[in-house]
Amino acid sequence: MKPLNYDNSPCSPTSSNCVIWQGPDLDCIKLCKGDTISDVIANLAAELCTVMDQLSITNYDLSCFNLVGCKPETYQELLQFLIEQICLSQGLSTTGTNVKTDDVLITVAPCFIVNGVTVMTLIDYVTAIGLRICSIIDQITIINNTLNELDIRVTDLENAVPYVYTLPSIPVTCILTPGSYPIDQVLNALMNNATSGYCALLLATGTPVALTNAVLTQCITNTDLQVSTCTAYSTAANWISSPTTVASTIQNLWVVLCDLYNEFATSVVTAGTGITVTPTVSCRNTTYQVSITPLPGLSVYKTPDNLLKTTPSLSVGNLCQGTIMQMASIEYNDFGTAYDASTGIFTVPVTGVYTISFFINFSREATNGWYDAATPGMWIAGIVTPVSCNSYCINNDSPTVIHKVACINGSITRQFTATSTLCLKVINLTNYDYVRETGDVVRFTVQRVK
Repeated sequence: MKPLNYDNSPCSPTSSNCVIWQGPDLDCIKLCKGDTISDVIANLAAELCTVMDQLSITNYDLSCFNLVGCKPETYQELLQFLIEQICLSQGLSTTGTNVKTDDVLITVAPCFIVNGVTVMTLIDYVTAIGLRICSIIDQITIINNTLNELDIRVTDLENAVPYVYTLPSIPVTCILTPGSYPIDQVLNALMNNATSGYCALLLATGTPVALTNAVLTQCITNTDLQVSTCTAYSTAANWISSPTTVASTIQNLWVVLCDLYNEFATSVVTAGTGITVTPTVSCRNTTYQVSITPLPGLSVYKTPDNLLKTTPSLSVGNLCQGTIMQMASIEYNDFGTAYDASTGIFTVPVTGVYTISFFINFSREATNGWYDAATPGMWIAGIVTPVSCNSYCINNDSPTVIHKVACINGSITRQFTATSTLCLKVINLTNYDYVRETGDVVRFTVQRVK
């Protein structure tokens, strides 16, 4: 149906479907808060029509009364007619002059049954019906008043200017060009922007589950030691003992990285004796060139001089009685004047560790050996101090009767203090004087090792 005010210019027509009922819920007509005015009016109209149909005289068949004229034309007349007929059937006067004293029980309609009681006295039944009719009349009055109020409200709504809803705008400084945008555009950019949106962020960082799993893979524990200080990481500033977020994990990563960075920046390579370390620094990268400087050494030799035999006695074995070997043939000498070839004495130039070694080879061309079988003998050689005659290293050779070569060597490695003196001594305790032969040699070697 076309609204009555459709052409009432300048009012703008508004459909009752756009107006919402804000009153209370009315269960009797199945009306709820939030229904449209169209639903409210339709429910009220339907309920009113139902009541009107129920009260319509044409719905009641009175043919059994054989009424020819003066039929009831209103519901009130019908009700009065029925009351009179009930009174007559009970032997009561309809004029009020005769009243029956023994009222009979009447079976009531289902809507009048209360607490399972299905009968009432005639007077009570008629009274209940009257009260119910009055209540219906009162409800009809209320419904009519409500319809009038709703009609007024609908008219006002139809005459009102339609409200146009506009999405709010919010300021944006990222994702979109700085400015103010409707919220739907901002939400779309937050989700779908190819470079800064949430979906792009997930592709770059991974899902929350993946980030949580990454946090749980931390392999450095609180008790692990720092490289730079050798103390537990739990004592380091800014260390988080129980990281649960990506931010806390990144903070721990920085602590470890700075620890390694600081240790790398302060690393030192220490050179030892005879070793030279040359660092080359480029930014924070240090390259170490390690070179070995050979420690000084001495090697001298000569063909031995003739050595007379020494008569054996209790003190013969003492190398103090031996001959100092003076060797002038020098293979190499890094000690300078520390070795005196004229005396055969080596003076320690610097306190350190030295290896002192020697080798002698004496031979005999005579048919006999170095000593007679009845008189034992031997060759003894060793490293001693020429003054105090302390022996550091000795060795000997006990030739058999037919043995014609004495080959002796020995070596010692120990620390000597500066100015200490050393020499090689040899003593002949055989039965024969030694006369040097071609190929015989004596060698004396000193090498500093530390």
